[in-house]
Amino acid sequence: MRLAMMMAMQAVAGPPLPADMRPVKPAPAPDAPKATCGEPDADGTIVICGRPVDANRLRPVDETRYAEKPIRARTTIGKVGVSGEAEQGSLPNGMSSPRAMVKLKVPF
Repeated sequence: MRLAMMMAMQAVAGPPLPADMRPVKPAPAPDAPKATCGEPDADGTIVICGRPVDANRLRPVDETRYAEKPIRARTTIGKVGVSGEAEQGSLPNGMSSPRAMVKLKVPF
């Protein structure tokens, strides 16, 4: 009986709304109307409105956080680590020698 009653109440009321979709209560009406920017207030004071100078400026990007990470050709096959690397070496006669290397790391 209780189950049928709870199901009937839920069918009528529906599921609860998430917090961001619930209606917002309107702000209470102020007693005295406030003046807009540049017009004198009820006391005779002038209301001046302004925004910060850097309101629309972008902040500098943190170079260390968003720097591109180097691409590493590295994987594991079972317990063996395999990586591909490129090196620049020099020969005895002074010429440079580019090298492509495959390194294997075996744990022991």
